[in-house]
Amino acid sequence: MRIEKGGLEARLLLAPVRKETGDHLVPSLSEIEVFLKEKGVKAPADLASLEAAFARLAEGMNAEPIAARGTPPVPGKDGYLECLIDFSGGFAPATAEGGSVDMRSSVILNVDPGQPLAVVHPPSAGVPGLDVFGRLVASAPGKVCNPRLGNNTRRSEHDPNLIVADTMGHVRQVDGTIEVQEFYLVDGDVDYASGNIAFGKSVLVRGDVKAGFTVEAGGDLEVTGLVEDCSVKAQGILVVKGGFTGKGNGQMHAHGDIGLGYVRNQQVRGDASIRINREAVNSRLQARQSVIVNGLLAGGRAQARYSIECQVAGTETGTPTHLEAGFDYTIAEELSGIRGEMDKMGRYARKLEDSLRQISDVEKLNRSMEPWSIELMFELEGMRGKVDAKIRQLRDRFGHLESQATLTESATITIRNKAFPGVVMKIGKEMYLVDEVISGPKTFFAKDGAIHMR
Repeated sequence: MRIEKGGLEARLLLAPVRKETGDHLVPSLSEIEVFLKEKGVKAPADLASLEAAFARLAEGMNAEPIAARGTPPVPGKDGYLECLIDFSGGFAPATAEGGSVDMRSSVILNVDPGQPLAVVHPPSAGVPGLDVFGRLVASAPGKVCNPRLGNNTRRSEHDPNLIVADTMGHVRQVDGTIEVQEFYLVDGDVDYASGNIAFGKSVLVRGDVKAGFTVEAGGDLEVTGLVEDCSVKAQGILVVKGGFTGKGNGQMHAHGDIGLGYVRNQQVRGDASIRINREAVNSRLQARQSVIVNGLLAGGRAQARYSIECQVAGTETGTPTHLEAGFDYTIAEELSGIRGEMDKMGRYARKLEDSLRQISDVEKLNRSMEPWSIELMFELEGMRGKVDAKIRQLRDRFGHLESQATLTESATITIRNKAFPGVVMKIGKEMYLVDEVISGPKTFFAKDGAIHMR
């Protein structure tokens, strides 16, 4: 008999014995059970395995059945972290297809000092097993959950498994870690009473942002009212529950998603997606991911790297409306900057050539050069080498960016309800002019040098 798997299996080594009649001798089940009992095995016999072994012996073949099996231990469950804050309740607008967006939800989740944020559940010990001799087999405990504490959080002095806020602030989850970020509260309008706002963390404005003022947040930014002709920037998510409206002198930019009730006559730029609950009229919308308008998108220009969605595009009066997908405004701006820099370097290179030519002409006339002119010539030659290297560097960067400037393969424009004449759709380099009313839902995409509709 051989004991395997840490005592959880007892295996027999059986060889056939031929009788005088020519048949093979097969032991009985009771004989095997007596043998196992004599060896101290207390686990029940494995009937199926033994019967299969008896069949092999009857055919004259060796058999190595597992005669008895112990009860394996059950490992403990790993510890885990249970969040007590509903982070899904923040800003997560629906798509244009899904219906209206609930702008009542808040991106600023306020907590007080000592408020519970999460519970660390310890691992379980598991259930021990029994080996074939009836001895206990220890079970492996679960892994301990030891979460990293985010900024302004701590373990409670009353319960080390309870993670609480260490200060009043805005709780959020960053890469799976809960942190509390101090935020600046404007309990009213941003106007002459408050002055301009510039805060390195999150900002909550419980009012409007009046024309001519600026708000800059190093984290998330939420405005419960309107934003007029002013500059508003956020490093995180930016939510304006009212709208962004004015005479066209306003600018808005965020590195995270932007959510607006509506926008009129203004410029909105986002490094993620722009989502508008009602309408966007005569505005410039630029997103590195998607532009989604759950209503009218008319006048101005909407540009997105991947997709543009709206319920209605354009107006019955033929308002020029430009929708451009497969366009990354940051790449376009860098390309424009490189063109200007290359033009500047080109003019500088021509001036250097003229200067070197003049020195060469002086050398031909005098048949000798003064020490100062020789020194100047070497200096100009060195400068020309640096300018040429800079021009090559700019050209390489320009070529790299130009290959990424258009992303037509995955870019789409979707009209959920209707598109009117006057709407110009551009996907990559391809263009489509709407010359008659199109009823949706319709999705436009570029393929084989043309824009198609499905």
